[in-house]
Amino acid sequence: MKKYLSAALLFSISLSACAQQAKHPSYKLPDGKIVQADQLDSVNNSWGGRGYLMKHEKSHPGVIYISPMTDEFLKKQDEEKAKLNALLNKPAPDFTLKDLTGKQWRLSELKGKTIVLNFWFTTCPACIQEMPELNQLEGSYKNHPVIFLALGRDDAIAIKRFLKVRPFAYTHLQNADSIGDLYQVNSYPTSIVIDPKGIIRFVQVGGEDIKERIATAINKTYIH
Repeated sequence: MKKYLSAALLFSISLSACAQQAKHPSYKLPDGKIVQADQLDSVNNSWGGRGYLMKHEKSHPGVIYISPMTDEFLKKQDEEKAKLNALLNKPAPDFTLKDLTGKQWRLSELKGKTIVLNFWFTTCPACIQEMPELNQLEGSYKNHPVIFLALGRDDAIAIKRFLKVRPFAYTHLQNADSIGDLYQVNSYPTSIVIDPKGIIRFVQVGGEDIKERIATAINKTYIH
């Protein structure tokens, strides 16, 4: 179950507009049928309108596997959310990752600045949906001691290919699966804000108000 959840996405009922922003992925149903992005709402309605489980596997980067939302998953989601929230007001686990140029970034060397993390992957529709807002957010803190890091599940080649089509203004770190596990990330996208002392002050899995909530969290770090 843990392996499945680590690649699962929980979406609301209105999914097709989100999914249409992905770069032509295939959506595969449990019976093997392939559907297009504009068919997702119809599929959701046929399953009772509760939303989807969506699984992404690195071995099939162009395929998103869709299955009906279950009570078991919702319960597990609450448990995983509790684990994520348990990180609040605690020291952020240290990590080292390479960016798209091969440069190493070590979190502990960034103390003194506010750090915003975004866990994502290139075929995640919900991740793509929030990127315009995250780009605006990053742009509004150009003259502030804030670093925006995108921790992608994909490698540098896949991320570079993605960025040629869709801008994402964060600094990109590649192959971040193990860091997602370290931070109890089981749904994508997940954003985390770390204050200048290295303490986690904010966690959230997606959400329409993500830009405003991250901005509020960033501004509060200047007080702590």
